[in-house]
Amino acid sequence: MGYKFYTADVFTTKPFNGAKIPVFPQAQGLSDHQMKLIANENNASDTIFVFDDEEPNTKDLRIFSATKREIKPSMHTLIAAAQVLTATKALPLEPSTPLHFRNGNDTYTVFVDEYQGAPGLITQSISTTAQIDRFVPTTDELAKMLTLIPADIGFDRHQPLIVSCDTPYLIIPIKSYNAVRAARFDIEQWSHSSVPASVSHGILLFSNNTDHNEADFHARLLGPDIANYDDPPVAPAMPHLANFLCQNPNIRNGTHVFSVQRGANDQRQSILHLEMDNKGEKQLTVRIGGSAVLMTEATMMV
Repeated sequence: MGYKFYTADVFTTKPFNGAKIPVFPQAQGLSDHQMKLIANENNASDTIFVFDDEEPNTKDLRIFSATKREIKPSMHTLIAAAQVLTATKALPLEPSTPLHFRNGNDTYTVFVDEYQGAPGLITQSISTTAQIDRFVPTTDELAKMLTLIPADIGFDRHQPLIVSCDTPYLIIPIKSYNAVRAARFDIEQWSHSSVPASVSHGILLFSNNTDHNEADFHARLLGPDIANYDDPPVAPAMPHLANFLCQNPNIRNGTHVFSVQRGANDQRQSILHLEMDNKGEKQLTVRIGGSAVLMTEATMMV
């Protein structure tokens, strides 16, 4: 049987950039085993399978990684699903209308801006409460862990912190784009530090020196499960980064808007829209958004 699918380049307005995500908009009839095989065949970071739902403006999503593991939706997968489903008119393209995606017992809501009759910026609003741990390895230890020098660590009064919004990340400010790109994860140094016991999702590096790029920050994920030359999506860590930024005394109360670049300047780049309402309180509202480009339409015979 043939199943139509689309691929979307996510967190970009330029083809051949961002994260390439396949979406199967009508996945009824596919078994778990078939979805795992399809995800492995696509070899993308995530493959999305969409199922009809009785509620208006609502679809059910299941997502599998290339390693056949089922995973929860994150912002790049929600954008890919919203882009494909609104572009193909499976969901309405109305800026004031929320679109709902169900996954198990959870529901994720996004809003799609209309731009010249096509999907534009796609945004999710998240209310977060973060736990901040200031007990981190020393600058010398962090530099060895990243194969950098101590002078590369820290800028603008930002200090390394462990930030947890359900899942913990070690967030390390890095002085330059070049140092972020040069960093190499040393698993031996990592294993000898105090970090593995408290951080399950790895290290987020970020710099405000984006090498003349349009973004405010450049970000990259490293960790024990990430190859040194891989550059996985950073959207899951954006609520953590927003809470991290609010710890800096230079960040005043009010709404702040940032753009975050993922990917080297000469490779596939993603540009994320990050907005936060800093009220100096424990609860922080974060809006994460991005655009996508519909790239391919094909049929897979299963």
